[in-house]
Amino acid sequence: MSLHTLANNMASGGAAADSGQDKLREIDILNQYFRKANIASEQGLKLIDAAIQGGSKFTRRGNTLMAYKPIGPNAAQIYFFSVDDPRAFAQIMGKLFAELAQAGIQTIYMNKVDPTIVAAMQEIKVKTQQSDKPEYKIMAAI
Repeated sequence: MSLHTLANNMASGGAAADSGQDKLREIDILNQYFRKANIASEQGLKLIDAAIQGGSKFTRRGNTLMAYKPIGPNAAQIYFFSVDDPRAFAQIMGKLFAELAQAGIQTIYMNKVDPTIVAAMQEIKVKTQQSDKPEYKIMAAI
Protein backbone atom coordinates (compact mmCIF):
# COMPACT_ATOMS: atom_id res chain seq x y z
CA MET A 1 0.00 0.00 0.00
CA SER A 2 1.34 3.42 -0.90
CA LEU A 3 1.30 6.44 1.38
CA HIS A 4 -1.06 8.11 -1.09
CA THR A 5 -3.51 5.17 -0.95
CA LEU A 6 -3.33 5.07 2.84
CA ALA A 7 -4.01 8.80 3.11
CA ASN A 8 -6.98 8.45 0.77
CA ASN A 9 -8.29 5.59 2.91
CA MET A 10 -7.90 7.76 6.02
CA ALA A 11 -9.79 10.59 4.37
CA SER A 12 -12.64 8.34 3.28
CA GLY A 13 -12.71 6.49 6.60
CA GLY A 14 -12.96 9.28 9.09
CA ALA A 15 -10.27 11.92 8.70
CA ALA A 16 -12.82 14.69 8.54
CA ALA A 17 -11.66 18.16 7.62
CA ASP A 18 -13.15 21.10 9.47
CA SER A 19 -13.58 23.40 6.46
CA GLY A 20 -12.71 23.99 2.86
CA GLN A 21 -10.00 26.44 3.93
CA ASP A 22 -7.41 23.76 4.67
CA LYS A 23 -4.34 24.39 2.59
CA LEU A 24 -2.86 20.91 2.50
CA ARG A 25 -4.20 17.49 1.62
CA GLU A 26 -3.79 14.76 4.24
CA ILE A 27 -1.01 13.17 2.17
CA ASP A 28 0.88 16.49 2.17
CA ILE A 29 0.48 16.88 5.93
CA LEU A 30 1.85 13.38 6.47
CA ASN A 31 4.76 13.82 4.06
CA GLN A 32 5.77 17.15 5.60
CA TYR A 33 5.39 15.77 9.12
CA PHE A 34 7.56 12.74 8.31
CA ARG A 35 10.23 14.93 6.70
CA LYS A 36 10.27 17.30 9.68
CA ALA A 37 10.49 14.38 12.12
CA ASN A 38 13.22 12.63 10.07
CA ILE A 39 11.00 9.60 9.54
CA ALA A 40 11.32 7.75 6.26
CA SER A 41 8.00 7.74 4.37
CA GLU A 42 7.89 3.93 4.32
CA GLN A 43 8.46 3.78 8.08
CA GLY A 44 5.74 6.40 8.61
CA LEU A 45 3.44 4.43 6.34
CA LYS A 46 3.95 1.31 8.42
CA LEU A 47 3.21 3.21 11.64
CA ILE A 48 0.00 4.69 10.26
CA ASP A 49 -1.07 1.39 8.74
CA ALA A 50 -0.50 -0.33 12.11
CA ALA A 51 -2.52 2.39 13.86
CA ILE A 52 -5.42 1.97 11.43
CA GLN A 53 -5.28 -1.82 11.69
CA GLY A 54 -5.22 -1.43 15.50
CA GLY A 55 -8.46 0.54 15.47
CA SER A 56 -7.24 4.14 15.42
CA LYS A 57 -9.44 6.75 13.80
CA PHE A 58 -8.28 10.08 12.40
CA THR A 59 -9.79 13.53 12.56
CA ARG A 60 -8.52 16.76 11.11
CA ARG A 61 -8.48 20.46 11.90
CA GLY A 62 -6.40 22.89 9.88
CA ASN A 63 -3.16 21.19 8.88
CA THR A 64 -3.24 18.83 11.85
CA LEU A 65 -4.34 15.20 11.89
CA MET A 66 -5.06 13.55 15.22
CA ALA A 67 -5.10 9.78 15.55
CA TYR A 68 -7.14 8.51 18.48
CA LYS A 69 -8.00 5.09 19.77
CA PRO A 70 -10.26 4.24 22.70
CA ILE A 71 -8.30 2.31 25.33
CA GLY A 72 -10.94 1.94 28.01
CA PRO A 73 -13.98 3.65 29.39
CA ASN A 74 -13.64 7.41 28.89
CA ALA A 75 -9.99 7.15 27.77
CA ALA A 76 -8.15 7.32 24.46
CA GLN A 77 -4.61 7.12 23.15
CA ILE A 78 -3.80 10.06 20.86
CA TYR A 79 -1.09 11.08 18.44
CA PHE A 80 -0.72 14.26 16.38
CA PHE A 81 0.61 14.76 12.85
CA SER A 82 0.82 18.52 12.48
CA VAL A 83 2.49 21.06 10.27
CA ASP A 84 0.57 24.01 11.74
CA ASP A 85 2.52 26.77 13.50
CA PRO A 86 2.62 26.42 17.32
CA ARG A 87 -0.07 29.04 18.07
CA ALA A 88 -2.50 27.61 15.51
CA PHE A 89 -1.68 24.10 16.72
CA ALA A 90 -2.67 24.99 20.31
CA GLN A 91 -6.01 26.40 19.14
CA ILE A 92 -6.62 23.35 16.94
CA MET A 93 -5.68 21.02 19.80
CA GLY A 94 -8.29 22.71 21.99
CA LYS A 95 -10.97 22.09 19.35
CA LEU A 96 -9.90 18.46 18.89
CA PHE A 97 -9.95 17.88 22.65
CA ALA A 98 -13.43 19.41 22.81
CA GLU A 99 -14.57 16.89 20.18
CA LEU A 100 -13.09 14.04 22.22
CA ALA A 101 -14.77 15.34 25.37
CA GLN A 102 -18.13 15.51 23.57
CA ALA A 103 -17.61 11.85 22.64
CA GLY A 104 -17.16 10.99 26.33
CA ILE A 105 -13.36 10.91 26.50
CA GLN A 106 -12.09 12.33 29.78
CA THR A 107 -8.47 11.14 29.82
CA ILE A 108 -5.93 11.04 27.01
CA TYR A 109 -2.70 9.06 26.89
CA MET A 110 0.41 9.52 24.76
CA ASN A 111 3.41 7.29 24.08
CA LYS A 112 5.79 10.15 23.46
CA VAL A 113 6.61 13.31 25.39
CA ASP A 114 6.82 15.93 22.64
CA PRO A 115 7.79 19.43 23.86
CA THR A 116 5.64 21.07 21.14
CA ILE A 117 2.58 19.13 22.23
CA VAL A 118 3.21 19.72 25.94
CA ALA A 119 3.65 23.48 25.29
CA ALA A 120 0.40 23.58 23.29
CA MET A 121 -1.38 21.74 26.10
CA GLN A 122 -0.06 24.24 28.64
CA GLU A 123 -1.27 27.10 26.45
CA ILE A 124 -4.83 25.70 26.49
CA LYS A 125 -4.60 24.92 30.24
CA VAL A 126 -4.46 21.11 29.92
CA LYS A 127 -1.99 19.73 32.44
CA THR A 128 0.01 16.63 31.67
CA GLN A 129 1.26 14.18 34.25
CA GLN A 130 3.06 10.87 34.38
CA SER A 131 0.81 8.12 33.11
CA ASP A 132 -0.94 5.72 35.47
CA LYS A 133 -0.55 3.08 32.74
CA PRO A 134 3.02 1.80 32.24
CA GLU A 135 2.66 1.48 28.46
CA TYR A 136 2.20 5.28 28.08
CA LYS A 137 4.56 8.13 28.96
CA ILE A 138 2.04 10.85 29.84
CA MET A 139 -1.63 11.42 30.42
CA ALA A 140 -3.95 14.39 30.80
CA ALA A 141 -7.52 15.08 31.81
CA ILE A 142 -9.45 17.00 29.16
